Amino acid sequence: MADSNPSPAAPAPNRTLRRPSWPIIGALLLILVPIVISIVVNDPNGFDPAPLPADYSFSASLAVAERHDRILASSKRVGEGRLPGPEDLAYDKARGFLYTGCSDGWIRRVSLKDEKMEVEDWAYVGGRPLGVALGPGGDLVVAESNNGLMIVKPDQSVAMLTDEADGLMFRLTDGVDVASDGLIYFTDASYKFNLDTHILDILEGRPHGRLMSFDSSTNQTSVLLRDLYFANGVSLSPDQRFLIFCETT
Repeated sequence: MADSNPSPAAPAPNRTLRRPSWPIIGALLLILVPIVISIVVNDPNGFDPAPLPADYSFSASLAVAERHDRILASSKRVGEGRLPGPEDLAYDKARGFLYTGCSDGWIRRVSLKDEKMEVEDWAYVGGRPLGVALGPGGDLVVAESNNGLMIVKPDQSVAMLTDEADGLMFRLTDGVDVASDGLIYFTDASYKFNLDTHILDILEGRPHGRLMSFDSSTNQTSVLLRDLYFANGVSLSPDQRFLIFCETT
């Protein structure tokens, strides 16, 4: 229980995350128990949760900053009210545009050429666009969660690049980045569950994700890594000697 007479001293810049209180755990159970029951009853896609490791701990010891005032002080709000659910950003420095995929299926383009920062409904790809990245020719590559890897040309025409690899259809195309030679790196967070049922992938706790590449010169999709836990964002290093991706475990 929290101290009813806290010290008047200024809070430290960092704090240690504490174990959640019982009321919080109870609230989480109220949410999760009906989900688990519906899973057991309906058994979607053969839900098969992994056993909890014996050495797993629910306690946390990660120190995080309370605030980043320096960053917040120099930030501006962009496209407020015009960008529903923006997931990822692609910045075209040469032309002064910012691209993002929104929850209504639109790729929107924000002009950064002046203070107005006008927002344009630039290209409709449908579904739920997640990752976006600019290619060397000005094309925008889009990881559309439901359908696969897509490309939007500068004339706003949309085309599918790939939707499967090694006989497995993508179910949740997620992160993407493009190398200077045009090679596309991307993730499929799960080949078992889609965006609507992605919580089942997390609850199941099994590795259904893949890291892949797509070569537009040969239309070849290659699997680079398998058995990833909800593989998400992808980013190439500045010198493009390595790439980073993240998982949810």
